[in-house]
Amino acid sequence: MTLSRLSVRIVRGICVALLLVMTVAAFSLGSVALAQGTPTPAAPEDGVHGELDGPLPARTEGDAEWHIGERLYQGEFPDGFSFEIAAESSAGDITSARVVWVHSPGSGTQRSRGAEFDPERGRWVAHWEPASNQVPPWVLVRYHWELTDEQGNRYITAEKDEVYADDSNADRWGHAESEDVVVHWLALPDEVGQQTIDAMAERREFYRQAWGGLLPYRPRVILYGWTARPEYEEAMGNRPILVAGTLLAGTTAADWGGTIQIAQPGSDTRRIAYGTVLHEVAHLYQHQFTRVTPDWFIEGNAEFFSMARSGDYRAYARQRLQSDDPLSFAAGFATSGENFRDGYWIGTTVWDYLVETYGLDAHRRLWELISQNVPRNEAIEQVTGVSIEQFEMDWRTWIGVTSLPPTLIPSPTPLFDPFSFPTPTFPPSGA
Repeated sequence: MTLSRLSVRIVRGICVALLLVMTVAAFSLGSVALAQGTPTPAAPEDGVHGELDGPLPARTEGDAEWHIGERLYQGEFPDGFSFEIAAESSAGDITSARVVWVHSPGSGTQRSRGAEFDPERGRWVAHWEPASNQVPPWVLVRYHWELTDEQGNRYITAEKDEVYADDSNADRWGHAESEDVVVHWLALPDEVGQQTIDAMAERREFYRQAWGGLLPYRPRVILYGWTARPEYEEAMGNRPILVAGTLLAGTTAADWGGTIQIAQPGSDTRRIAYGTVLHEVAHLYQHQFTRVTPDWFIEGNAEFFSMARSGDYRAYARQRLQSDDPLSFAAGFATSGENFRDGYWIGTTVWDYLVETYGLDAHRRLWELISQNVPRNEAIEQVTGVSIEQFEMDWRTWIGVTSLPPTLIPSPTPLFDPFSFPTPTFPPSGA
């Protein structure tokens, strides 16, 4: 794929003075526009309005004429961001104003804040501060205002895109983007940006076929090198990177549409791009197309999309299934602790077997059933046409193990709404 098609931008060593100019420009006075009672545009036919559809235009309800002045956004990473607007209605005073924003358009998640009127400046002002819901730098902030006057007329401004920038370190960050992804990196070699773009481009059609569609937004991939540990901890809400001897390597969340990761010393950038990134983006697809409870089935599915695996998963599964540990679908496979690889590596082989035997479309059909609250085991039976007991035995035979698994028990229906996948914790290198 050519660079022109990818529309790649790589930015490093951004001048601080230029950022100051951009900030001042964002807060400069805008010309006052007149908005009248025009019809509200129809929603997109597919029912999903995402980042790649572009921001929605302004909409009105009622007969008032609205004068919309300047709209301001100020990012203050890591302390949140502020919004301001100057507006008037011909029908009377504006009685309420609220700003609504999304970080991952089309994901179904949004945030909002009510605004207060500042009479001295003649503006409505809203501010968001992170609490437990910390947001990393460089995520998209697509926002609009919802205004109501004393006669009940409403005006919804056109959406506008901003970025929650880490301005204090802007000259140290690298940045690249394509139609598939937006990636920022700090204290890592520059090639990680192009490698991430290449990995996402190579996996695009596989994601599409496996899920029945692509994400409606471009995931944000925020990568830190080991020497940027203080900046990483700040982005993670000042959580320490090492807790009880384990490394908190990152997290992925559909709420802000991306993943934040830190690389250990000596990490191979290609493995980051083709392994970690593709795994974490698969979690975003899981949220977009279904609802899940994080466990081995989910982590194995995410690792199924990796193009830089950490070992011979099938051989590992064969060795573990022949051990004295009672490993089976019923007992589950650990995703943390000493045997955390069981959930990731053995779990991956279940998906490898499913797709190799029944085709990639079986992946899509299985998740469609689970999204309809069909229990996991029942969904597998419907897709494969065999009992769950037979499916597990067939998988074990494919692995190279002929012993019987422990008796299966029914699986619960996987209902889960809040979505955030922590990257697995494990002892850091050399520990």
